[in-house]
Amino acid sequence: MTLRGKIALAMAVLTAVTAIIVASATYVVTDQRVRAEVDQYLDTYAQRFQDPDGRQALATCSQGTNRRTPQNVPRRDDSIEGVAFQCLDNSGEVFAAIGVDSLPVNSRDTAIAIAGRGKQIRTVESDDETWRVETVGISQGGAVQIARDYGETERVLAALRLWLSLIVVVASAVSAIVGWLIARRSTRPLVQLTDAAEEVATTGRFDVAVPAAGKDEPGRLARSFATMLAALSQSRDQQQQLVQDAGHELRTPLTSLRTNVETLQRYPNLPEETRESILADLESETRELGSLVDELVQLATDTWDDEPEENISIDQIVERVAERTRRRTGRVVEVDAQPFELLGRPRELTRAIGNLVDNAAKFSEAPGAVEVTVRNGSVQVRDHGPGVALTDQPHVFDRFYRSADARSKAGSGLGLAIVDQIARNHGGAVRVENAEDGGAIFTLTFPV
Repeated sequence: MTLRGKIALAMAVLTAVTAIIVASATYVVTDQRVRAEVDQYLDTYAQRFQDPDGRQALATCSQGTNRRTPQNVPRRDDSIEGVAFQCLDNSGEVFAAIGVDSLPVNSRDTAIAIAGRGKQIRTVESDDETWRVETVGISQGGAVQIARDYGETERVLAALRLWLSLIVVVASAVSAIVGWLIARRSTRPLVQLTDAAEEVATTGRFDVAVPAAGKDEPGRLARSFATMLAALSQSRDQQQQLVQDAGHELRTPLTSLRTNVETLQRYPNLPEETRESILADLESETRELGSLVDELVQLATDTWDDEPEENISIDQIVERVAERTRRRTGRVVEVDAQPFELLGRPRELTRAIGNLVDNAAKFSEAPGAVEVTVRNGSVQVRDHGPGVALTDQPHVFDRFYRSADARSKAGSGLGLAIVDQIARNHGGAVRVENAEDGGAIFTLTFPV
């Protein structure tokens, strides 16, 4: 069953249950009210027979058919004021009836007639008719049964039951139709989102039309879906761009490797000095190619080491990175570090800070030092090189981007992109600016 059908069915059932409860309460209250009015009428009439000398009962019973003499006249068909009567003697035997052939007499009626006091109200069937009967005792002995036709009341109640049942059915049907219309309108954005998702799954395209978003839950879902499609489209574009850039960057070292290998194969008797130079070049190109492949894999998969997060002393990482750079390059690396801890992955943060320090050492002109400053929430790396041109600053963290000054130096153009990725993985950011007295300043900031 569709969502529209479920909503329509739920509204129909809810309306039906509510209507049944209301209809039942209405019927019960009406039935009790009508019965109370009839009983009140019978009580009012019965008070006439409460006279001490019993004259009212004698006068009433004398108008009825005397059932103790064979020459009695037929029962009069008319009742007094629309009420029928039946008279009982002090032994509980019927001796007269007015307006009715006979009324049932039970043990309680007989006891009231014998005692001459008390009363009882009940509904009985007689002459294929329904009567509401009150039996009231007479002080002189005996009892009078006062009966009022209850058939018309029951017919009215039966008609009321029919109308209430029709109301329940009609209300349920109308509620189902209205519920379906409301569900159709409410679920229209969901249906459109479903169609859009199926189109994405079928065609692989992310530029499908998404329904306009409102302020309700389907609107929020539509906005989230559109955001997801935009992110997927951007991710695919970035992957395609990465593949294209990787192909371009890999082509240069591979061409150099191929040229050097062909030279060695073609000229086996090269001078030793030339041969050593070519082998050194091969080693350098192979190392650069391996590093490039590793960085490409990390960026392409957007995953790094499955390393758990832990509290890290950033100042200690900076000291280790600085010592490693001094050992590798022989350059001066000055560290001004205050204790600073961060929840993160040690190898990633070491890689990011190391890339910045190595980059500064590469572009600093000797004997200028590389200055690293650690404060609560930030790591600042400054070199004394030519700085970064204003036109290059917005792009230095793009993959494979290399400024005109950097193209003459070794590198793949991925180091700063990796720094940016690691910073974002830790909820931080990286930026670049030029110092007033020369050189570039790269700043890593993390949430404290």
